[in-house]
Amino acid sequence: MATGDNKLLLQLVQKLGLANYESLAPKATELQRLLEIRSSSGMMSSLGDYAKATICIDLASNLLGLPFDTDTAMKLSGLRKTAYANGRRTLEKVLDINKTLGIGEICVQVGVTQVQQEAATLLEAYKQYAGQGGGGIDFSHPQYATMAVFQACKRQKVKPPKTKLLPFSHLKPAQWSMLEKNWEKFLATGAADVGPKGANTRGVVVKELAARGEQEQANDGGSSAARKHASPEKIEPYQSWKKRMLEKAYRELELQRGSG
Repeated sequence: MATGDNKLLLQLVQKLGLANYESLAPKATELQRLLEIRSSSGMMSSLGDYAKATICIDLASNLLGLPFDTDTAMKLSGLRKTAYANGRRTLEKVLDINKTLGIGEICVQVGVTQVQQEAATLLEAYKQYAGQGGGGIDFSHPQYATMAVFQACKRQKVKPPKTKLLPFSHLKPAQWSMLEKNWEKFLATGAADVGPKGANTRGVVVKELAARGEQEQANDGGSSAARKHASPEKIEPYQSWKKRMLEKAYRELELQRGSG
């Protein structure tokens, strides 16, 4: 990379108030070099040097989980909001860094690998909880994996690095707060009760209770057959019976929890 380009990038880092983050400039420089190698002459014709350098700093900040002032960045880049967003998406594609990070990668990057298993369990439970209402929720959006890590930290009494996690979620602070409240409602239902090793103990108990109900129905098969010959009693559809048994199992579980 030309020395002038590197000087410009360092000046922009300074103006964005990010000079104290020593890892940022090298990462942004790495992205800028990669951009020069991968981009064709025509692909980046709409973006000037200031815009490309600013967006590389933006992307580097996001990858490192650092705070970033997008409003100031747009002013420095000389681009309007829509043009900046389009330019950012283009660079993400060229640099191949627009892939959604999973729970494992997020935990590694913020240094909380000890909560990875519980975060994965929480996310699966949340998918079942939130998916009940339909609506085709896109659980591949990074907000869900990020919030699962955040909540797992809280449950394991690990101080959740919210300032580092927020950029991974691709949410604004207000949106994050709304999602956090939604998760609090979900956790209050007890649907994500997990054991010390991340096992979903509630799910295990429910399955055991439901299995017991199936066995009871099997044991009652002979008398049911006799009743069938005695009177034209309507046979309950399997799915309806299964739903009823699961509801019964949940009620029994709640009673056990209450008396425990």
